Amino acid sequence: MKTGESRDRINWAATSVIIMGTFLQGLTGNIVNVAISKLMAVFGTNANDIQWVLTAYMLTQGIVIALAGYLGDKYGYKKTFVAALVIFTLGSFLCGSSFNLNMMIISRVLQGIGAGIIMPLGMAICFRINPIYKIGMVLGVWGIAGMATMAIGPSLGGYLIEVASWRMLFYINLPVGLLAIFMGITLLPETEKNAKSTMDTLGIATICIGLFCLIFALSKGNQMGWEDPLIVAMLLVGILSLLIMVVHELRCPEPVLDMRLFKNKLFTLSTIVSSFIQVAMVVAVYLFPLLMQSVLGQTAMQTGLVLLPPALITAITMPISGKLFDKYGARYLILIGMVIMTVSSYAMKDFNASTSFNTMMFWLSIRGIGIGLALSPAINVGMMGIPKESTGTASSLGNVIRSVATTFGIAVMTNLMQSRNTFHYANLAQNVALDKPDGLNMISALQGIGLNAGLGAQGGQMLSLSLLYRHVAQQSMVLAISDCFIIGAVLCGVAFILALFLHDRKKPKAAASGPAALQARLNPPASPDRG
Repeated sequence: MKTGESRDRINWAATSVIIMGTFLQGLTGNIVNVAISKLMAVFGTNANDIQWVLTAYMLTQGIVIALAGYLGDKYGYKKTFVAALVIFTLGSFLCGSSFNLNMMIISRVLQGIGAGIIMPLGMAICFRINPIYKIGMVLGVWGIAGMATMAIGPSLGGYLIEVASWRMLFYINLPVGLLAIFMGITLLPETEKNAKSTMDTLGIATICIGLFCLIFALSKGNQMGWEDPLIVAMLLVGILSLLIMVVHELRCPEPVLDMRLFKNKLFTLSTIVSSFIQVAMVVAVYLFPLLMQSVLGQTAMQTGLVLLPPALITAITMPISGKLFDKYGARYLILIGMVIMTVSSYAMKDFNASTSFNTMMFWLSIRGIGIGLALSPAINVGMMGIPKESTGTASSLGNVIRSVATTFGIAVMTNLMQSRNTFHYANLAQNVALDKPDGLNMISALQGIGLNAGLGAQGGQMLSLSLLYRHVAQQSMVLAISDCFIIGAVLCGVAFILALFLHDRKKPKAAASGPAALQARLNPPASPDRG
């Protein structure tokens, strides 16, 4: 009876280790962005070189995600997860101790190795140590860690830079990391190893080459130009490598990424829908700080404070969504969440210099409710039909697809924002009529300000024209970001349409929620997958 009861309970002690690891990984992804200008000054480098502090982490994480499932199966999920925590914590220490840019980039690669294992393996461990019919609640609470880092990351980063040192952005990970390592060693149960598992060398090589080349090209395409020979070569090599990988993985008996999992219609649709949702979510997370800081002139601290309430609301919504997912399934949660995200994302197109912080927080909070309702169920429903022994591989595969989709989405949105900025600037500049009464009055007023400042007539005129075209540039960027918010709303609409075809399996009833039901869910009778 005791064994049955223990199998029927959520293993919160072990799950807390996964939550701590996820918090570390998510915090690093959100806290460093506000420090780029500070690091550029500290290391005496330019914007092109300092971007590798972000790119090295992102590239490494995207590549290692593909290997997480294999490493967990080969060496055991507990040992691999704890090793990832050690690598990540060591990387954080070395980042904080960096004395030049090269050491910082190498240290960020170490962080990326650990982070790339923590996320997919954490999800797979959650599925293995907890009752399958309570997994929605578990992953809802697990998701709070990720949303909490989105809430506190930007504001905490700005605060630490202002009152302490940039090194604290990395040293802050050390006590949590060391505690997570100790708890992981003592609390995580070890899983069975697949001693006969062999390394898929060709699969790993093509994945690494393909993802590196593709993510490099997508990250640097706007900066270097999409027609640059290096970018074109990287895109071609990346696409060719990934095509070779797909063909090989379909034939390989032990693939590092099991593409055959896409034969499961529920998993395939879940991966596509969650990718659209995640791209739409990250686009706004990426563009809103840009709007606040680079366009509207707000500080990183102020931006973080505006983002705090929406992220907290999302964190509160996630466990509620998890309970509803356990009871009713994913389809209607995703549909409702997508309606909310579509409406609120479209409303964000009106954000500008005259929009109050309260209005921004309102629509971002409404949007946060939609994210909390939809994202976790969209990811988790695809895992429900996956056999227990394949959860690690499936988690890695889903995370790789979402990571690549998110990187591609950011690159496309950045390119779109720049092209729309050029378009709006040309239109606004063309419509500035300095020979009309309104234009003449504005120029006269600005010249008066220049004269009062002792700049003289010519200086006043130059100041007035400079301020005028600076305003035009600001307004054109606001309109460009507005266009991107509209595209984000369209992505949410596409996810809504796709979710209409998502018919997830019925949840087991409470009365049938014991070990027998658990065994039935993990080993369902052979039948065609339901889409």
